[in-house]
Amino acid sequence: MQSEAGLADLFGAGSRRLTILLRALIGLKIVLLFVLAWKCRFVMDEFGQLGYAKYLFNGLFATVQPSKAVGSTAFYKLAHLIGWDATSILLVGRTQTALIGCAITAMVYASARALGEDRIRALIIVLLLLCFSNFMERIFRSIAEPLAVFFAVAALLVVLRARELRGWQLVAAGALSGLSFLATQKAAYFNLALGVGLVADAALMRRYAAGVARGAWLVLGWTVPIIAYCFIFGGADPISIAKNLVFGPIEVATRGGGDYGGLRRFVLQTLARNYVLYVFCFAGMALSLMRIMKFDERRRIALVFSVVITVLVFAHDQPWPYVFIMALPFMSLWSLAMLDGLATRVRYLRVAWIALATAMAISFVVNLLYLRFDNAAQLELVARAESLLAPDERYFDGIGMLPNRMEPTTLWLDKHYVLKTLRESGRSEAYNVLSNSPPKLILWSYRMDYIYPVVAPLILNSYVRVAPNLRIAGSSLYPGQRKIFDVPIAGGYALYSTDGAPLRGQLEIDGAVLDPPFHLATGPKTVMLRNGAGVALLLPAGSYAGHFKAGSDNEFLFDGVYD
Repeated sequence: MQSEAGLADLFGAGSRRLTILLRALIGLKIVLLFVLAWKCRFVMDEFGQLGYAKYLFNGLFATVQPSKAVGSTAFYKLAHLIGWDATSILLVGRTQTALIGCAITAMVYASARALGEDRIRALIIVLLLLCFSNFMERIFRSIAEPLAVFFAVAALLVVLRARELRGWQLVAAGALSGLSFLATQKAAYFNLALGVGLVADAALMRRYAAGVARGAWLVLGWTVPIIAYCFIFGGADPISIAKNLVFGPIEVATRGGGDYGGLRRFVLQTLARNYVLYVFCFAGMALSLMRIMKFDERRRIALVFSVVITVLVFAHDQPWPYVFIMALPFMSLWSLAMLDGLATRVRYLRVAWIALATAMAISFVVNLLYLRFDNAAQLELVARAESLLAPDERYFDGIGMLPNRMEPTTLWLDKHYVLKTLRESGRSEAYNVLSNSPPKLILWSYRMDYIYPVVAPLILNSYVRVAPNLRIAGSSLYPGQRKIFDVPIAGGYALYSTDGAPLRGQLEIDGAVLDPPFHLATGPKTVMLRNGAGVALLLPAGSYAGHFKAGSDNEFLFDGVYD
């Protein structure tokens, strides 16, 4: 390993100045991380996973499908407690996760130091991690993976900082691994990687009994939070919660990513965008494996852990871009090993440093370019939709875009359930929900476009568009024109202009002329506006002034979220 002085000499800068520069660059990356968290477009999964917190201790395990570990749901409950409306909840959730990202980078620095790296090299490792596009663009997402990574890095750090591995330290690492698993069952990858690292190190040293003992202590620690979780959420029936932990992920794992097709392109995407950084990490791990028998215990465990988690993540059959954050913190620990191998070849070493510095510099530009995918339209839609719904009224979108409003179903319209809806047609959950418990409001996106052939009969004569991507129970009427209004929700209705202002007028409903207010039962009604000069909207009685907006649907709400 090169010393601080050696790196300073290579760059022609004093050690102190280089340290200040690295800290400044890391600080700028952290600022960019929070800007990205605040401004970047939301991925569909973020709405759903953040919104599940409204069901915590309120039917979560009977409501959310497939069954999931709810550690991240409990974490995001804090956003619901801090936020005062739907938009603020979404942004607080993003801020929470960005803070988790900062904690992960701090622990990566501590891990690098525990592995014997000096301050400058540890800072370079952290900066390199922050230069991965996938890390900067995904670590702040309000999904389960960042929280799982946090506990996984913490578990490895406990092992690396132990002067001598004892039972209580392994139990602590196991407990942190268990918490990672409770954030998302995908964290079983972390659990396996840490177990393999601990046992493999003992096996390489021919300490087989110690390897068995390590595995036992680790499993014991892992079991503690799992058992506590089952009793906290299951009470007198912890077995049913334990089944959720097992059978929920099995459902997802067995169906795999076949419904989506072409997900391996995201592997190529991340490799192409960060190829210089990946070359350093992969080469560093490969060179380190060749010298593994010369390493001390800590480095052997960390290396095996890093290699196993990297293989598992890149072999995962649903490699969405955010999945790679599960490997990047651990890969980055070995990013400077290739430079160590070039230590005696100054010319090649200088070229390698120039390549690395250039890739890091380009990453700052890429971060700024990524801001073009802003979330303004998404947040506007969320705020407008919330303003049209009372706290006890329900909406549907198949995505869960309103974290503080209830839905008649948490049907998740990913590709799998879209195809299932199209196959089952009138027997599908989407059709049954819109038929038997119709919502007041429907938020429209491309996922609703996909299932429209199935649900069109339940929407066409029952809902009217009042703003881009928003349909509300009601009908648009012209004077003297008879129209079928298939009333989805019984109750009081009134007339409104296209900008939401109240209108006065008479309606002919099934041949009877009525003055407002209009009390309508569910089912088809023949309605006609008796007077007026233009279009009028027949809607559930409410206050809508200023909440409607002209314009067609925005087809790009989720455009580019995985680019």
